[in-house]
Amino acid sequence: MPKSKPNLIILGASGGVARAMLQLLTKHRKKFSSLLLSDRQNSVLHDKHIDHKSLNYKFMLFEFNDQNVDDFIQQLHKKYKSAIVLDMTDCPTLPILSAVDSVGFNYMNCSLNLPDGRTLINFVEDMSSFADRFNNGIHVLSNGMNPGIINHLVMRGVVEHGLPNEIIEIEYESGNPKIDSHKPFTTWSKVQFLTESVRWNSGHCNSQGVYIETEKNAINTLVSTKKYLEPIKKLKKYPMGMVVAHDEIIAMCRILEVPGKFIYAIHPKSLSRLRKLVGSGREVDEKDIVFENNSLVPLDGSDCIGIWLMYDSKSICYFVDVKHSKIKGTNATLMMVAIGVLAGLIDYVDHSLRHKGTYSVGDLSSENFLKIVSEYMEIKKKEIVKRK
Repeated sequence: MPKSKPNLIILGASGGVARAMLQLLTKHRKKFSSLLLSDRQNSVLHDKHIDHKSLNYKFMLFEFNDQNVDDFIQQLHKKYKSAIVLDMTDCPTLPILSAVDSVGFNYMNCSLNLPDGRTLINFVEDMSSFADRFNNGIHVLSNGMNPGIINHLVMRGVVEHGLPNEIIEIEYESGNPKIDSHKPFTTWSKVQFLTESVRWNSGHCNSQGVYIETEKNAINTLVSTKKYLEPIKKLKKYPMGMVVAHDEIIAMCRILEVPGKFIYAIHPKSLSRLRKLVGSGREVDEKDIVFENNSLVPLDGSDCIGIWLMYDSKSICYFVDVKHSKIKGTNATLMMVAIGVLAGLIDYVDHSLRHKGTYSVGDLSSENFLKIVSEYMEIKKKEIVKRK
């Protein structure tokens, strides 16, 4: 008996990552039965880079929150008795996952969003708690590029080269708008950008893979990127990067029980402006940051992301470097995340986890996941052999 096609419900469909992913989903639309998009804004309906006709979706305008999410999911359940809910919102994960699990829907998300004020210091405990509590569907948490692509590249490295002594994730988002706003700018979610760089403290993982939170925020924890960028990207000058708390580093360091950290560099002009704002003593708000989507205002530069695996005799880096100018209707940062979301979703459908429960992105098939990623961008590899 052929396997029935699942219904797909996308929450946060007007967001940047979701709209980038919908550009890619057209190719895979036949894998799904009904497609429902929902958001508090209807801007997705007017995105000219999406093939609306081929996607053949329905749209529901709804602004849900912690208080009405249960009613919202119950309403969807009356129409769709079974479905995969793809959560691409920046809302706290727990209420949505709880509501979805209560009706037996399956669930995937793009990131593990913690309540206001919470940091990632309890990331592993939160994941374990979710796994113990939610088993009325098949749920995959923290999908996308961070984590997602990076996690599976680490796994590829372990398979090919063994357990590393340390892992370092490096990102240099060098996007520079051709029309200068004279404000700090980002190609990522303004909320998450400020949360990671200013509102949360910096952190790294120690020799046992345990997350250690520092007393300073990331914007005040800067390190040179030259050691990690020079072998994979030739620049006249290498930027300073923030040591940022990121869930994929915490997850992979914890699993492998090795030290590691994530170094995030933005355009030096944007970094300088953000540090000046923070140094003024006033609270930095989303309105102080400009989101550059590469559509209204074209961007030079690229987003380069790599993962270094450090060994006694060598260092291995898997990386991608996508130019903003090559991406239409969005920017390279959002498109790379969208590719990770798509890879996870398609692997989930094609090689579905068979038993109900809550899983991490690492439980998906690395081989298939990275094969899908490679259809959309080149994964490069750099090996440096240490001299004896």
